[in-house]
Amino acid sequence: MNITDFFSSHSKNFRTNKRGSVTIEFLFMLMLLTFIFAFLADFAIIRITQGKLDNASYSLVNILRERAQLYDDDGTKEIKQSDLTEYEELAKLILFGDKKSDKKVGIRLEHWWQKDGQGVMDEKSNTQNCQPYKKLDNQLAHLSPLSEAVNKRKVPLYQVTLCVDINSFFQSLIVKKENLSFGSLSSSSIAVARAKSQSQ
Repeated sequence: MNITDFFSSHSKNFRTNKRGSVTIEFLFMLMLLTFIFAFLADFAIIRITQGKLDNASYSLVNILRERAQLYDDDGTKEIKQSDLTEYEELAKLILFGDKKSDKKVGIRLEHWWQKDGQGVMDEKSNTQNCQPYKKLDNQLAHLSPLSEAVNKRKVPLYQVTLCVDINSFFQSLIVKKENLSFGSLSSSSIAVARAKSQSQ
């Protein structure tokens, strides 16, 4: 083999190896771009869903705190099963646009008040897998101010927690732990009970 044939052979091998390297780099970049686009799409879906959950839980807890005005409730009446059904329908209406939607939404209603100086709590939920980051018991009782109408009595508190399942590959990387409940996206909102027009 002369020098010309030697360089010609190695030149062909070099071009072949170069094409192989370019192909590998292209595939790597394609995989990287696919990962980035999937991550961004996942992020957008999670943020939109979280925003809807936050708005829904905030709206529902503000309706719940008006029980004193809407019903004859001084903040000590327990939440009933019919209340849970009604609020579940309201949650579906806000989140999905249809109160009879087949889509699932977990909901937990919590109510805390003082009786004879002791904290009392009741709750209703349509699933055990929808839990708030902090329950509305002694963990959050300090958030209740003293009533101006009744001295040394804490004002009743309400908390609404909503949960929805979402198909996400990056949920554990994107979502804060306080917005997760058994793998579902969640949102909790707390409100102080509205005082009655008359003395409470």
